[in-house]
Amino acid sequence: MCDNGVNMKLIDMFNRAMKQCDILLDLHKALLTTNSRSVRSEWKSRFFDAKLVKWAMRDGLWRSTGKSILILGNNHSQLTHESFSSEYLSVFLRSAIVLCFAAIDKILHEAVSNNFVNLVRSESLDKIVRLEVSKCYEIAQGARIRRGKGGKSRSRPGHKIKTEVLSRIYSETFLAPRRLEEICAWLGVPHVFDRFGNTLKPRKRNEEIKREWARLYCRRNQIAHEGDIIRKAKGQKIHFHSVRADMIRQDVDWVRGFGSFICQSLHRS
Repeated sequence: MCDNGVNMKLIDMFNRAMKQCDILLDLHKALLTTNSRSVRSEWKSRFFDAKLVKWAMRDGLWRSTGKSILILGNNHSQLTHESFSSEYLSVFLRSAIVLCFAAIDKILHEAVSNNFVNLVRSESLDKIVRLEVSKCYEIAQGARIRRGKGGKSRSRPGHKIKTEVLSRIYSETFLAPRRLEEICAWLGVPHVFDRFGNTLKPRKRNEEIKREWARLYCRRNQIAHEGDIIRKAKGQKIHFHSVRADMIRQDVDWVRGFGSFICQSLHRS
């Protein structure tokens, strides 16, 4: 549907967005503390004797040791050793899930924008976004007003309608399984879940891919809309859904593969 340059822009945009996910995952891996006990008194004394920083011993000292990084702070810091614990750094993992889904949403929004004219001609755009008659009438009436020197110029209603439609499109999400499948079909890639499953080794059936996407989409919503707090009918204690770095990285990679497939499919359509 689009020229090669536009579709290459989609994959570039997607990869740049996914790079932000990788940064979050790398930060979690690098900063996660591996030590649990407090700084020993002799180590603390040697540190202050070396005068590496202009801190007083009375200010205290804490240390967080990662696999290949050492972080030091005193008691006046807003951070503590606990700031680099698994519980605290889980915010990076949760954010990575939300961001990788945003990358998918972004390329779908851009694909609709790039194919605006084709979608109008096929009447598919009517199914993607609704524009009230009253709004269209308002835009048409505004186009009657002459502007410029001598009132020779009029605004272009078609351009204003497109701007309004795109504004609404960008404010919506296309991530729900059925909605995503519909959008891809209108963009020339029908049965997107089935097609993606056929590229995997071993091959996955349409239902399996759709079920996995629905699971990840639900997980994204728990984080983005509910703060990842577990729903409870009763009870005052607040508990969060558990997160594991290896599982989150696996989920992000799955979304990366699916998003790349969508970009490549749009390139061929």
